[in-house]
Amino acid sequence: MEKLSDLINQLLSQLGLSDKLIAIIEIVAVLILAALLGYILSKLIARSRLRLLQEELELKRIDLAHSRSVITEQPALKKPVAPKITKMNEIVITEPNTTTPDDLKIIEGIGPKIEEILNKHDIYTFAALAETSPIRIVSMLRSAGPRYQIHDPSSWPKQASLAKQGRWQSLEDYKIHIISGNHS
Repeated sequence: MEKLSDLINQLLSQLGLSDKLIAIIEIVAVLILAALLGYILSKLIARSRLRLLQEELELKRIDLAHSRSVITEQPALKKPVAPKITKMNEIVITEPNTTTPDDLKIIEGIGPKIEEILNKHDIYTFAALAETSPIRIVSMLRSAGPRYQIHDPSSWPKQASLAKQGRWQSLEDYKIHIISGNHS
């Protein structure tokens, strides 16, 4: 850079320009160079941000499509819990049939906080987790905050499927396989 400045000074001196004019030209050249670098950097940053926004949009589209499919697959609305009168002055309350939640922390990579996140999205059982796509799980983790974005849920549905089937030894073998770094 110094050699370039010396070269420019020699050229301008040979043209017979004053030192003030030479200084002004140098400043203008530096400003033009800085503006050009700023423009290039802004383009790179804008492209990077655009790519991130496009990925996020694609995840939102997938989540929307999944939500729409869940809505269309749901059976007709369940009847509300209502008292059943068998005899006069005798009321029996009937409870809706609910399944017992599974301990999702058995799945490698799921701890208490991630189990809470999954529960907030109505995933309480191995069956529900096995039917959830990893992309949707990533979306849930992203919405929970940056702390949860480092987790890789790609193996969770397969692990949940093994647990749902009661194949505990296969699940343990698969977890060892995952821990060793093989995610196939």
